[in-house]
Amino acid sequence: MERHICRIWPLSSLDTVYYLQMSWEKDLGNGFIVTLCNGEQAWSGRVSSNQVTMEAKEAEMVREKYVDELRRALTMGEDRTKSYSFDFLKDSDKEVFHFSYEKLLQDISFKLGSVELRKVSDSTEVIKELINYVLHCNAKLRDKNEHLQQENKRLSCDRNDSLKELEKYVKAKEELEQDLYSRFILVLNEKKAKIRSLQENVKCIDEQAELRSQSRTVVATRQETSVVEEDFDCSTDEENKGHTSENRIWSQPSKSANVPPQNNPIDSSLHDVVDIAPSRKRRHRLPQQKNEVAETPKGSEEKSQ
Repeated sequence: MERHICRIWPLSSLDTVYYLQMSWEKDLGNGFIVTLCNGEQAWSGRVSSNQVTMEAKEAEMVREKYVDELRRALTMGEDRTKSYSFDFLKDSDKEVFHFSYEKLLQDISFKLGSVELRKVSDSTEVIKELINYVLHCNAKLRDKNEHLQQENKRLSCDRNDSLKELEKYVKAKEELEQDLYSRFILVLNEKKAKIRSLQENVKCIDEQAELRSQSRTVVATRQETSVVEEDFDCSTDEENKGHTSENRIWSQPSKSANVPPQNNPIDSSLHDVVDIAPSRKRRHRLPQQKNEVAETPKGSEEKSQ
């Protein structure tokens, strides 16, 4: 059988403390026994399962919800005083006391139920049971408290050991991180140096390529300039040779007539270079040359005569 004891202050006598004992088998909805004691006298009564069902209907509540409400009202301890109220009154006609319990809302309250209590003939026995139960609960709580203290002590030792292990792991982790960081710095510096050397090599190669391209451009420019100059010199020389050969032809006509045309270098030069200025000279000087050639035989004939 389950049992629960708590203190209450009935509305009819707020200055008097009553001890309320609730006893039930398996479930509070199957019925329970109410025992009330003020330290001198005791009263007891029983609520059946049918009465619980009837009170649930009167409260217009589902039976399961009503049973939960009863459990909170009668077994939640002193914290329920703000939500529930109790009263203990004597019937004037009978030796019966009515113990009622209500739920308090903001402005109203509604009755959860009530039970008829009768005075116990041997109140001393009820008080002994209450004291024994309280002592039993006290011993049980003490054992539980001792067990919890031992468990707390064990957990505290485990926590301290875990903290020590954690400190070791943290220290090892920091040392490992420092080692890895130093190695990483070395590798990083080597990579940076390698990158710098590669960048310098690329820069040198670019400069050499630029110099080669510039030299090629200069050489090509020089070659074009030399070709132009050679062409200019050749044309000038050929023109000069053309003028000289024409003067020789007109100054020495007899010799040119005796030389075969295929062995004359002046004719070949004239064929290779075509110039307009010398041909004009020939056109203007050709009649004069013919007059000079005609006068020359006449003079020679007069001398012979």
